Amino acid sequence: MLITATAGCSTEEIDAAELSKPGDYGVGATVVEAVDASRDDRPLRIRVFYPAQTDSEAGEPDAPAVMGGAPYPVIVGDIDISRVMGPHLASHGFAFVALDGQHTWGLSLSPDMIDFPLDQMAALDAIEDLADGLVVGVCDTSTVGTIGYSFGGWDALMLTGARIDPNHYAQTCAARPDSWTDQWWDYICGSAEGWDQLEQRAVDVGIATDSGLWEPIGDERIKAAMPMAAEGYDLTGPDGLAEATADVLLVGASEDTASDYEPATTRLFENYPNAELITFMGADHFMIFEDDAVEQMRRFAVAFFKRQLNGEDSYSTILSESFVENEAALLGETESYDRLVWGTPNG
Repeated sequence: MLITATAGCSTEEIDAAELSKPGDYGVGATVVEAVDASRDDRPLRIRVFYPAQTDSEAGEPDAPAVMGGAPYPVIVGDIDISRVMGPHLASHGFAFVALDGQHTWGLSLSPDMIDFPLDQMAALDAIEDLADGLVVGVCDTSTVGTIGYSFGGWDALMLTGARIDPNHYAQTCAARPDSWTDQWWDYICGSAEGWDQLEQRAVDVGIATDSGLWEPIGDERIKAAMPMAAEGYDLTGPDGLAEATADVLLVGASEDTASDYEPATTRLFENYPNAELITFMGADHFMIFEDDAVEQMRRFAVAFFKRQLNGEDSYSTILSESFVENEAALLGETESYDRLVWGTPNG
């Protein structure tokens, strides 16, 4: 389906159906080993997917990079989301920086909530400082987006400049929202030991403060974020989101009880300074394993990062309410996910 998009005084046609398919570039993959000296030489194993001189769509090991369009904007995330998005975004002209070892399904309150987003920021530093290797000159680490799903959505949230608000967390746990199941309450608030470990790690790395909001983890390199089925509002609250600097595209599932669509995702949407939300109606937390849902997520990810990192405003059409709710379902080789709402179901 060709979409006629207008940006400024120019118009162009975008084949929206093609955005969920591999793009014009072949994909290479390589591994960079590094350490974070600021955290006792914490080891980092960084997997990079990039536009390459190959026919591979999955990531040919150590294939030569296509330097004609370099440096490419960077998307950073964990290794799990890279399997869904890494080669795909690289084929559309991005470099995807993934952290090996960051398996973010089903984690609970722990120091990983501090260390994982810090790992991603340290990976950007390591790529920026490379003196040799296949990806020297390939990655534009001054223009970065971040993406994550479930607990990985928390990492993405943290890189936007969001901050942990211990007071909001304590008040939320004390009040216990009506929508919370016993399992969710235990997961978020049931372990004092979990909070103590998280707080101690924040002290160790220097982001904890004596009172009020903790210091942010992200910096000005992070221009855009796509947290999907994201956890975290319980820890940030509205004040922790108020100073977030990145533009945000949230993706939520209306029947998600694992990451608590209502009120968590809806509160993220309401309180981020610059946020859009696409809701997959009737879907639950595990839509990331459904091909038709992933097809739509890939489409929206390409459009969002093309717009935010490349400045290609014409892709705004793909993220518009009209397209999301009326046209996206008509696309794709599979039975494309057709119950999409721009924003929340109640407007």
